[in-house]
Amino acid sequence: MKRVIYMLIVAVGFISCNDNFLDRYPIAEIAPENSFKTEQDLKLYTNSFYNDLPSINDIVKSDNISDNVLYNGVPGEQSGLRIVPSEAGSGGWSWSDLRKINTFFKYYEQCDSEVAKREYSGVAYFFRAWFYFEKVKRFGDVPWYTEVVGSGDTELLTKPRDSRVLVIDNIIADLDAAIENLNDDKASDKVTKWAALALKSRVCLFEGTFRKYHSDLNLPDSDKLLELSWQAAQEVIDKSPYSLYETGNPHLDYRDLFASNDLKETEVILGRRYSSDLDVIHSINYYFTSATQQDVGLSKTLINSYLMSNGSAFTDQAGYELIEFVNETKNRDRRLEQTIRTPGYMRIGGDMELLPDFSASMTGYQVVKFVSDERQDGNQSSYQDVPIIRFAEVLLNYAEARAELGIIDQADVDKSIRLIRNRVGMPNLDVANANSNPDSYLANQYPNVIGDNKGIVLEVRRERRIELAMEGFRYNDLMRWKAGKILEEYIVGMYFPSLGEFDLDGDGTMDVLLYEGDEPPSTATQKIKLGDVFTLTNGDGGNLVAFTDREKSFDESRDYLYPIPSGDILLNPALEQNRNWK
Repeated sequence: MKRVIYMLIVAVGFISCNDNFLDRYPIAEIAPENSFKTEQDLKLYTNSFYNDLPSINDIVKSDNISDNVLYNGVPGEQSGLRIVPSEAGSGGWSWSDLRKINTFFKYYEQCDSEVAKREYSGVAYFFRAWFYFEKVKRFGDVPWYTEVVGSGDTELLTKPRDSRVLVIDNIIADLDAAIENLNDDKASDKVTKWAALALKSRVCLFEGTFRKYHSDLNLPDSDKLLELSWQAAQEVIDKSPYSLYETGNPHLDYRDLFASNDLKETEVILGRRYSSDLDVIHSINYYFTSATQQDVGLSKTLINSYLMSNGSAFTDQAGYELIEFVNETKNRDRRLEQTIRTPGYMRIGGDMELLPDFSASMTGYQVVKFVSDERQDGNQSSYQDVPIIRFAEVLLNYAEARAELGIIDQADVDKSIRLIRNRVGMPNLDVANANSNPDSYLANQYPNVIGDNKGIVLEVRRERRIELAMEGFRYNDLMRWKAGKILEEYIVGMYFPSLGEFDLDGDGTMDVLLYEGDEPPSTATQKIKLGDVFTLTNGDGGNLVAFTDREKSFDESRDYLYPIPSGDILLNPALEQNRNWK
């Protein structure tokens, strides 16, 4: 039976000068001065922190602002049309979750159990680190608070932002405290020592590469942070009870890791539970299969990233841009067929082959990752669990941190990338070959990757994009790599050499009709009229593309960070706006 996280009902408020919740405590049924006395008190209170973890919708939809996805709109992060939010506490500048955590630290010493204080303070340290990491990724410098701020605490309420250097140092200190205090159980829906180590590897990789590639900001210690990243990852790899989930079936194991109703606890270090019996549900099947949703389709550049099954690059083929769907999906890394609908695809529990549905996928590359059986297709009918931190990410963190430091060798790849590729029957990555022949397609995407280690850095980035597709990493990866200009490119889908009818799976039946003007006679089951939303990149041929009437823009001097709401700056003039946001 699933272990389900129950939430305390907690009353909280935003930290702003006119917020009359500031001098209230998070409450259940009694005041905190009279609670926090027993192990059960601490357990119940910290259980409320788990609601701060992302939901499956949060995770999947966060890729919509990246170059992995085209959906029925152009996000502000790609349009250059973002504005400074006006309402205080909006745009991500919310502090209520931190207030819950710091309230715990104010009162937990009242507990009569030293063991409980150690364990649950570790949970609180983890979640404070999680909270502030999200803030740093979004805003850079933020005020660091360890106190419960009341409405009369003028000095704290009007303090300026602390430097991201100080905040990251404090995040790492909190994670080190969590690692020290938490137990080393194997519990995929509970914060443990291993989750804290994995998060430390994630934080330090993000910040180490951010400082390396944003050299104009003159932030220190990028190499030190990258060392901390691979060291934390190595401890998880060498000492934790986790490994990659695999049953020996390279065609299904990657799919089942995400489509299963229950977390695959072999690999998932931290995840979120759902339950139909308890009505803890979501709509991820509906999101990916319904024509009334956002019509999410993966991008051609992502599809191009998948290697051939023999380990060679798809983009090394002459004329790869002109290969049609039925052939471009043949003999590829098996993660492709477990991420999108390819010829021969069948739903879990189904016996009918299904082609991509263009009414539910704007590019034709329709997502199957996370999609379970048809019984869960309705709105608010899905209940598959979702991984939040998994062992494969830790392996990738280890490889990338060492690659960025220039110290990666074949043994490092063998204990990280090789394991990920083995699951789907792919050849291992060869360090010497990668560095002697850097992939030109990837090099064009990331022109600021230079040096003798360029090839292996590019290949680790490829592996990360593929393995973690639709898991919420891609946008932040582009931000830390200072690769935001990629977002200016129009996202394109399947290639069609002309207007007319096309057989997507090679069975001799016409599946899709592309036309302009009046609809011609056709037996195709799917018909796409061009000229309104959709066009082809070369007019009467090329890749499907949409919204080309909308300008795409990424301001290198501004858009790597989000703006602080103007309402919060009015309340606290000591908060300086991020540069070039007006």
